[in-house]
Amino acid sequence: MTFARSISRLAGLTMLLLILIFSVSAAAFAADVDPVVFTMQISPQELSAPGEVSVSLNISNPSGEDMIAPVTLYDPAGNVVASFGDGGSYVLKAGDTRAWEGKWNVTQEQLDAGVIAYEVRYHLEDDTGALAEISRQASARIQFQGEHANLTVNRKIEPEVVRSGGQASVTYELRNTGNVQLSDIRVQENISKTPKTVKSLAPGGQTEVTFTSRIGNADLKSNATITYKAAGETKTQSVKVDDAVIALAKPNLKLELSSGSDAVNVGERATLVISFINEGNVAYSNVSVTDAKAGELASGISIPAGETVTVEKQFILTEPVTFKATATLPDNTGETKKLTSNELRIGVYDPEKQLLLTLNLTADQDTVSHVPADVRFHLKVTNNSNIKAEKIVITHGKTQIYTIASLDPGASTTLDRDATIPQAGQFRFTATLKDSLNNEVQFESNTIHIAYAQNTPAPTTVPVVTVAPPEYVSSAPVDPLLTQGRDVLRYVMLGLMGLFGAALALFAVSSLVRLNRYRKSKAAYDHLDLAERRDYTEPVDDEDFDEDEVTEETRDDSGEAEGPRPDEETIDLKKAVVLPHEKLLRSAAEGDAAKAPTQEDMPSVDTQGGYRVTRASAPDDGEPRPAVSRAEQPEAQAEADVSSRRHRRSARKVDEE
Repeated sequence: MTFARSISRLAGLTMLLLILIFSVSAAAFAADVDPVVFTMQISPQELSAPGEVSVSLNISNPSGEDMIAPVTLYDPAGNVVASFGDGGSYVLKAGDTRAWEGKWNVTQEQLDAGVIAYEVRYHLEDDTGALAEISRQASARIQFQGEHANLTVNRKIEPEVVRSGGQASVTYELRNTGNVQLSDIRVQENISKTPKTVKSLAPGGQTEVTFTSRIGNADLKSNATITYKAAGETKTQSVKVDDAVIALAKPNLKLELSSGSDAVNVGERATLVISFINEGNVAYSNVSVTDAKAGELASGISIPAGETVTVEKQFILTEPVTFKATATLPDNTGETKKLTSNELRIGVYDPEKQLLLTLNLTADQDTVSHVPADVRFHLKVTNNSNIKAEKIVITHGKTQIYTIASLDPGASTTLDRDATIPQAGQFRFTATLKDSLNNEVQFESNTIHIAYAQNTPAPTTVPVVTVAPPEYVSSAPVDPLLTQGRDVLRYVMLGLMGLFGAALALFAVSSLVRLNRYRKSKAAYDHLDLAERRDYTEPVDDEDFDEDEVTEETRDDSGEAEGPRPDEETIDLKKAVVLPHEKLLRSAAEGDAAKAPTQEDMPSVDTQGGYRVTRASAPDDGEPRPAVSRAEQPEAQAEADVSSRRHRRSARKVDEE
C-alpha cells in the first residue's frame, strides 16, 4: 500500500513539475507576446474517492492593449463552460481580469493522474497580421488518499489478415494501473474455449496472455471478458473488450507495365510505369520489382489493401527494349509471394528509317445540288521518307478503298475513286502501314468539305423548245410487308369472286326449278277468265244490271219501273240479237249437255269446303230456269250468265244509238 502511494505521489509530482515548466515557459512567452494570464485553484486538494471539488479561475490581460478576440473557457472534459462570460466567451480589455467559480466532479481517472486542468482558447495576430489560435491550460494538483483497484487491457491481433488454413494469434496486455494488488485475473477469449489466468499483479505491474486459432474459409471474431479482484476483497470486477474481426485473406493484386509512348527516337528518354492494382484485403510492404535485363526497377514499395500504387522509372534507349517485371511481395499475412507483369516493348526509331507519308485529297466538285450524288475523289500519296513504304492500305472510315503494294522514297501515286455520297459533309482518307519496327503507323489526308446547295433558277429568257431527255426513274424499293399485304388481298378477292359465282349458279338453278314447278301447276289446273264479278256463293241480283235496261216508258210517275204495257210490243233482245261468239258458245253448250253428268252423279261437297268446276250448256229457248243456290251452281254456268249480261247491255246501247 505504501509503495503504491509512493508511486502515485511520484507521478503527481512529475506531472506538477511539467505543468510548472510549461507555465513558466508560457509566462515567458506571454511576457513577450501573449497578453493572457490564467491561474486556477481547487478545494479540497485531497480525495479518498471520486467526488466534487470547488474550482476558482482567474483570467486577466495585464498588457496595455485590448484583445481583439474573445477568450473561451473549456472544462477538463473539453466542453465549453457556458457560465463564463457571454455563453463561455469574454473579451478582455487592457488590464482587465475575469474570475469564474464553479464545481467539478473529479473522476477516478483524474484521481489516478493527480491533476485537474482547465483550458482557455483565443486568437492573436501573428507577424503577418493573420489570426492564430492560442490555447493555454491552468491545472491544480489533487491527491488520492484511498485504495483503488484498476486493470488496463490492450489487445493486439497478429497477423492483420490470415490466409485460409493459417493461424491467428490474439495477445492481451494486462497492466495494473491502480494502487492495490490484483488477484485471480481471468481472460476468456472468443476464439478459444480455454480461458487464460493470472494469479496476481502488483500495482504498476504488466503481463501478457496469448490465444491462437486456425482460420478456415470465413472470418473470425475476437472479443474478451476479463475478471479480477483486489487483494483481500471478495468483490469481482470485470473489463469487456469489444468485437474485432480477424479477416480471412482475399488477395487480389495486379501488376501492369505501361509507357507514355510505344517508341522513342535513338537517345531519347523513355518512361516505364509500374502499376500495382490491389483490389484485395491483403496489404504489402517493402515490395521490390526487378527485370531480367534491366535489373532492379523499384524497391521499398508499400501497397495498402484496396489501393493502387504507381512507380515510374526512366531509361535512355538506344535500341528496342522489352520489359517484363517480377515483384517480390511480403504481405501482412506473414507470407511472401511473387507476381509477374505483362510484357512491354518500347521501340527505338532511327530518324533515317522513319516513315513519312503525305496524302493530298481533292474532289471534282465542292458542292452538290442533290443527294445521293456521284463525286470523283483524287488522292495523291507521296512517300517523303528515306525508306520504301510497302503494303499501304487506303481506307475511308472503316471501309478499305485500295492497297498500294509499294512506294519508293520520294515517289508519288494518284488514286481516282468514283463514289456515291449519301449526304454532304467532310471527307478524309487514311493510309495505314507498318514501319521498320513492325509497328503499325497511320497517316491522315487533308479534310475536304462538300457542301449542299440547291440549283438557282436561270434568268428569264426566251424559251427554247427542246425535247426533254427521258427520265429514268428507278422503282422505289418494295416494302416486303406491302407485297405480302397485296398477295393476301389478291387471294381474298379470288375467294370472293368464287363465292359470287357459286351464288349466281345457285340462283339460276333455283329459278329453273321454280319455272318448272310453275309450268306443271299450269298444266294441272283449270284457269278461269277474269270478270267484273265472280261470286259463287251469292245469287245474281237485279243490281248486276245497269239502269239503262229499264226504259223511260216503263217508269211511272213515282220513278219505279213497270212491266210491259199490253198495247206495246216487247222485244226479246235475247232472241233478237245473237252475237257470233254466242252461237259458238251455244252450240258447244248443246253438245256438251248430253255429256254432262246428272245431279245424282255429282259428288258431294268435299271435307275441305271446296267446289268442283264444271261446264254446263245454256238452253236457248228463253224459258226461265229454276233457281238454284250458289253452292250448287256450276262455275261455268256463272261465267255464262255474266257473259250473257254483258252482251245484252252492249246490244241495248247499239239499239239506242
